[in-house]
Amino acid sequence: MIGKPTIMILGLILVYLTNISSSARSQADYTPLLLSRDELKESVFFKSAQDFKNPGKIYVYNQYILIVDLFKGVHVIDNSTPESPFKTGFIHIPGCMDVAVRSDILYADNSVDLVAIDLSSYPEISIVSRIVDVFPEPTPPGSTSIPAEFSSRNRPKNTVIVGWK
Repeated sequence: MIGKPTIMILGLILVYLTNISSSARSQADYTPLLLSRDELKESVFFKSAQDFKNPGKIYVYNQYILIVDLFKGVHVIDNSTPESPFKTGFIHIPGCMDVAVRSDILYADNSVDLVAIDLSSYPEISIVSRIVDVFPEPTPPGSTSIPAEFSSRNRPKNTVIVGWK
């Protein structure tokens, strides 16, 4: 007869093995979205309002609500009339996962780079600074590392991962 401690240990092992196999499966289901270094440098721009795809962090700046759309950019919502907020545009920033604002400057991750974007004349925007290779490349959802087949030595030279599909 099997005792309760043995059943509990077997159950924990089963849960652990299930988690390992499901994370391995999910990681293999993704392929990276790549941009060349030159494309990344030119990839930040303002465009018309977009539909939400994968909303993430929310940031309040003056009368605006900024909502990160993971790996895509930032939705800008005018909340000057809280009863009827409306989308005013989208700042396209491939690889974006987080933002902060200080003194009218939006700081965002543009994949591996940190970009500083002047919002003082919004909707006109301009990049005032770019610091290259500040962040690690984004990893597949649910993973903490980039699969070996997509490492920098196993893909075209001078490319950067900006997201996963």
